[in-house]
Amino acid sequence: MVPLKDVLKARFGDDFPVGSGSMKRDDPLVITEQRDYVSVEYGVAKFMLENMGVEFEFEQQRVHDYDGRVVDELVYAAKELGEPDWTQTRRFFFDITTGFNRK
Repeated sequence: MVPLKDVLKARFGDDFPVGSGSMKRDDPLVITEQRDYVSVEYGVAKFMLENMGVEFEFEQQRVHDYDGRVVDELVYAAKELGEPDWTQTRRFFFDITTGFNRK
């Protein structure tokens, strides 16, 4: 299986500011951007949702502290294309410690 970081760098360019991780709660995608890390998160989430072939709508954002790491959780409602009701929830986790702790 190709690491997510490689998929994202192939799509957005070799200098796309991501490290390891799979966007799961126990393995958040590391964002290495120090200033505009939030737009990186949203860009990755949108890319992933579009590739899943679902309609989606942003629901909420939460920040967690996991063992001294700052992890941002983005939550989206999702549904199959053309369906009337939001039947799914998609959650993406990003380690934003580098940018969040920037002084």
